[in-house]
Amino acid sequence: MIRFEQQARQQQRQILAPQMQQSLQMLQMNSIELDQFIEQTIEINPFLDRVRSRETALSEMPPEPSTGAEDSDEKIEQEYEQAVLGRSDDDMSLGEEKGDGWDEAYWRREGEDFSRNPDMDDAWRYYQDSITQSESLRAHLLDQMRITAETPEEYAIGERIIIGDMDENGYFTGSASEIAQELNVSESAVTAVLDTIRKFEPTGVGATDIADCLLLQIEVEFPDNEELKTLVRDHWEDLTQGRIPQIARAMAVTPERVEVLKTLVGRLDPFPGREYSSGTNAYVAPEVVVEQVDDDYIVMLTADAMPALAINDAYIKEVRSKKISKDERTYIREHLETARWLMRNIERRQETIRKTAQAIVDAQRAFLEKGVEHMKPLTLEEVANKVGLHESTISRTVNGKYIQTPQGLFELKYFFSSGLRSDGGEAQSSTAICAQIKKIIDNEDKHKPLSDQKIADILKKQGTNVARRTIAKYREEMGIFPAKMRRSY
Repeated sequence: MIRFEQQARQQQRQILAPQMQQSLQMLQMNSIELDQFIEQTIEINPFLDRVRSRETALSEMPPEPSTGAEDSDEKIEQEYEQAVLGRSDDDMSLGEEKGDGWDEAYWRREGEDFSRNPDMDDAWRYYQDSITQSESLRAHLLDQMRITAETPEEYAIGERIIIGDMDENGYFTGSASEIAQELNVSESAVTAVLDTIRKFEPTGVGATDIADCLLLQIEVEFPDNEELKTLVRDHWEDLTQGRIPQIARAMAVTPERVEVLKTLVGRLDPFPGREYSSGTNAYVAPEVVVEQVDDDYIVMLTADAMPALAINDAYIKEVRSKKISKDERTYIREHLETARWLMRNIERRQETIRKTAQAIVDAQRAFLEKGVEHMKPLTLEEVANKVGLHESTISRTVNGKYIQTPQGLFELKYFFSSGLRSDGGEAQSSTAICAQIKKIIDNEDKHKPLSDQKIADILKKQGTNVARRTIAKYREEMGIFPAKMRRSY
């Protein structure tokens, strides 16, 4: 006999204060997006203004009524240190929730919270809705994640995957085990969320390579075509090499049938994420620049990365000159608190970007002096340990932020790559190896292009042992065709 029982369950969950949520949201914006968000906030908050001729320091702000705000601020500071800077192990803001925790109360602190400004929420939603197409792949995926996630944990995992390990093509470039370890969840939980993302639009996102991406699309576009699935799943390498007769024999079909299937493959999009970055070219502004001072390389924030905000002194004087009601006093308190936290979060964002960029520059000095072929292997964990931040914070920081270097303009995440050992025992960055591969291909005889194995042999003579399959993987990541498709007749 089936019996239904109702049970009350008590769970301990971490509560993200609105200020900390805002801090994390602002950290993942680039300078253009941040400026857009600030403009929308200024429109709805009369206490905020761009700095012109005179500014009001925080110390000059009007005193606030004693409502326990000081204790609240200290509590939020501790939350920020734990979740973003990773400096405290026991000052966690934890709450007890019943049920699945998705109601609005889950995201609020207990008691009155003057920092929670509905107008600021409207500004954030407006900002999210107005992101340009060239910047919206991650936003598009996160929107779908918000709808499909059943628990806060699932959304947190999905956000980590989408922001940290989804490239511009829509491919998943990370490791489920590393993400699980970073977030302290099971690998199966990460895999389950990744499987969910692989069902998102555009079809093919979340794939690990071109063949995997095409198979995801075939499941949607040609679900009953088993021959097409077999062609891509089992004969992809032969297909890229143009070995039609061999494929026909292996599949027990005619070469003409293989050509028909090949035509169907041509209708699919191997890079589904690119539709969100094509069209108009997005303006890229560096957040930081590298300057050489004597023998050191110093990172400095650009003007675009330092929006000048101040409390509107004139409006404060106007308010002080009038008698105000209780509702008006509440309005003033809310908006002043919002303005104060926005300015603090901007400062935090600037310092986080500067410290992260400096750590990257320190690790990649050889690149700055000699070029991409001298890039060193670097991981998020290494930078996180050096500057005292969480890996997830580093991931937010490096995505979409650009640095101007002596070698050119690069996204900060460009400097992270795995490594391979050379014959001399020195670790070499996969980015550096890709640069070497591209250089070899650029200089090859176009009438007799080099196979992946021959490229591997050349690199071996140069002291770098790379397997043929690794060469093929790096070549595909760079969008370079195999030898037979590069040949000029």
